[in-house]
Amino acid sequence: MTEEQTVMEKLFTTLDEQAKALHKENGQSLIENLGLAMEQVYTNQRDLLEQATLQDRRKAFQFAYLSLLQEEDVQANHQITPDSIGLILGFLVDKFMSDYEEMHVVDLASGAGHLSATVHEVLKNTTLMHHLVEVDPTLSRVSVHLANFLEIPFDVYPQDAIMPLPFEEADVVVSDLPIGYYPLDERSHEMKLGFDEGHSYSHYLLIEQAIQTLKPTGYAFLVVPSQIFEGDHVKQLQSYIATEAEMQAFLHLPSTLFKNEKARKSLLILQKKEANVTRPVEVLLANIPDFKNPQQFQGFIQELNDWMGENHSEK
Repeated sequence: MTEEQTVMEKLFTTLDEQAKALHKENGQSLIENLGLAMEQVYTNQRDLLEQATLQDRRKAFQFAYLSLLQEEDVQANHQITPDSIGLILGFLVDKFMSDYEEMHVVDLASGAGHLSATVHEVLKNTTLMHHLVEVDPTLSRVSVHLANFLEIPFDVYPQDAIMPLPFEEADVVVSDLPIGYYPLDERSHEMKLGFDEGHSYSHYLLIEQAIQTLKPTGYAFLVVPSQIFEGDHVKQLQSYIATEAEMQAFLHLPSTLFKNEKARKSLLILQKKEANVTRPVEVLLANIPDFKNPQQFQGFIQELNDWMGENHSEK
């Protein structure tokens, strides 16, 4: 390592090299070994770790994860949520929940935990209790190692996020929804967004699960395909959302983050209804500009603030 390296770069290099060395020794996947490498640094290289801020640590993990993905073919659900998406999502949680000093935050289909880590970093002045639900055993183990490495509290539940969940109502649900078909028809038939015939959409079922997990007036911040309100089953989805929640905002993420328009994602913000209370909201529909254009981004913030003033003046 050279002297010029920043603390974050030193941490990244250490994680990257140790994960590759462990992989040679034990033959387990590089991602699995990144978890073990974080544990080794946490246990044996305290001096290096203690020089690093939370952001240094998270970025070192992110870069190591992306570096290892280049060397290993992984399935789509092993990708991590980019920090640009996590940071804007965290910013929006902060905006909507500005009067909360502590929050119970659930991350459904949480993967390696990077989205929760990024949200935690943004909400540094709020006490957060994180519940992460992830069915993939490798990823749920990595998220436990990540929590230790970042020294932030994650409760990790290694289970299918569409199955019944073992905790009380959340203030906030975040999720970067995996897209696809859910194979367990017996479970989807118990749910309102399950289809009568064939496999149901896992992303629909996770929207239902997100709303069910919230306490009344709680918020879901969901990364969804931009075309989610198009296609054959969309009336079922719209009707469910209208019955159970107030749709607050549908915000298109910057197109520069995606390979093509078909892959583009948006942020869907929903508030769970309170029994017998109607809060009519004019849905905020907007494009989030590229973060590299500060002037346009300021314009978006102004639009958001104006909308909050009109629709959430109590905040």
